[in-house]
Amino acid sequence: MSEEIQKILQSILNRPVQFVRLAGNSLILYLDCEPGDLKEGYSIWLEPTWHFRNNIEVITGSRAAQTEDEQEHFKISELFKQLFSKPIKRLTIEPITNDLQIEIDEEINIRTFVSDPSDEESWQIRDYIKGIRIIGNPRTIQTIKEFS
Repeated sequence: MSEEIQKILQSILNRPVQFVRLAGNSLILYLDCEPGDLKEGYSIWLEPTWHFRNNIEVITGSRAAQTEDEQEHFKISELFKQLFSKPIKRLTIEPITNDLQIEIDEEINIRTFVSDPSDEESWQIRDYIKGIRIIGNPRTIQTIKEFS
């Protein structure tokens, strides 16, 4: 993993979750920003497959969020409100799979996991200040400069 990626991951630590969006069965965490903010903060976008758990049980996952039922989707979205204002304590990238694990407030974890090794994108982290996007998939992690 490059030094640039390590620095961005380090800069995310202890930043609070300000907003969470469940877009279909993709999950987006906004840190120090909200949707539409492009000048500050970070976002962590998890493509399926992922799960959300505490120290006791799996709370929900991307498969449950795949529902067509709007009320059910809303109920699943509401589960993420417990993340608001809580800091990111640890970000870990699994060496072989490049799965991303997000530890929040030492009790809650969100984790991607490979279901198809040919997936083009498992997750992405956007640093809006630097204009950089980090994209992870089962084969590689790459950095893209989005804007100046």
